Amino acid sequence: MPSDSTLTLYIPDLFGFQSTFSKLSKDELSQLPEIKLPVLEKWLSRGSVLESNFLNDPVLTEFGLSIKSNTDKHYAALSLFAEDISDIDITKKAYWLRADPVNLQPDRDTALLTANEELSLTQEEANKLVEQINNHFIDEPWQLYAFAPHRWYLRLDNPVSLQTHSLFNVLGEDINQFMPSGDDADYWFNITNEIQMLLHGSTVNFERESRNRLTANSIWLWGGGGFPVFDKKSSYDRIITNSILFAGIGHYCGYKVLPLEDNVLNKLEQGNNFIVLDMLSKYVHRRDLYGFTKKLNEMEIVFFTQFNQLLESGGVDKIKLLTNAGQTITITAKQLRRWWKRIKSFSGFKNA
Repeated sequence: MPSDSTLTLYIPDLFGFQSTFSKLSKDELSQLPEIKLPVLEKWLSRGSVLESNFLNDPVLTEFGLSIKSNTDKHYAALSLFAEDISDIDITKKAYWLRADPVNLQPDRDTALLTANEELSLTQEEANKLVEQINNHFIDEPWQLYAFAPHRWYLRLDNPVSLQTHSLFNVLGEDINQFMPSGDDADYWFNITNEIQMLLHGSTVNFERESRNRLTANSIWLWGGGGFPVFDKKSSYDRIITNSILFAGIGHYCGYKVLPLEDNVLNKLEQGNNFIVLDMLSKYVHRRDLYGFTKKLNEMEIVFFTQFNQLLESGGVDKIKLLTNAGQTITITAKQLRRWWKRIKSFSGFKNA
């Protein structure tokens, strides 16, 4: 790949277990896969660190997408651009909310959100459930769509005052800590409760229970909004990702969007490439430290080592590392050669 380019890596939850690492005894650490991250540790130790507002808006700010303050991030609307939609005009000025099917399990005085994709719904099951909900609420000013088995969308004619929490931050958690707020929260609280009763009596869930499968017994609302203003000054040429959100952002902003594969180097072209490496998040949400450590070691071999060779050979001017810990770390080939800067172990970083 020609030089004069930046390779940006977005790795959410890279530091998701830092506080846990610091509390583990030697015996407990020995039960985990040995951490072997020579490239990543060199990047973190010798790269230049810039504190940024990335923590406040880890998706939209980086791509020059602006929204009003104190509102939801418009994840639902942006994701639509990567969905397989043939009969919906998404260019109209509608307001969209994700309303994903989930499984809630009672836990003392609250409920735990235990599953979304783990439900393994079929598209046929999702369509039946959504049809049942739409028929029941036919007089309400919204309509529900199942563009994918586990990604449902609410389309509203007018904006709502609702601040929500991302589904990914609520998995495995007490939902009372993450309930929507805002002027319209009471309305949607009542709607969600009614949907729960409707789903409880659905034929789809009855059949799933008979097969000892998890039921889709509720929905989770999040990511509401219209389409944000796009600042054309954003410097990226293409996005490489398997994330529906980032693919949607890429299509919305006019970037070239490519799937992430192990041979990602073959997809890099001249210019600025943005690669989403979001495979650690599921282990953080599941509190699976063993799986997290194993996956991070795999990323070192499959991705970091390749990218480092590209940097050292002059195939790219710099690597920019973004996390959701509020920092941007920039690495150049010259910085890699700063032998006097001691390389710290990954577990010793306090960025989380």
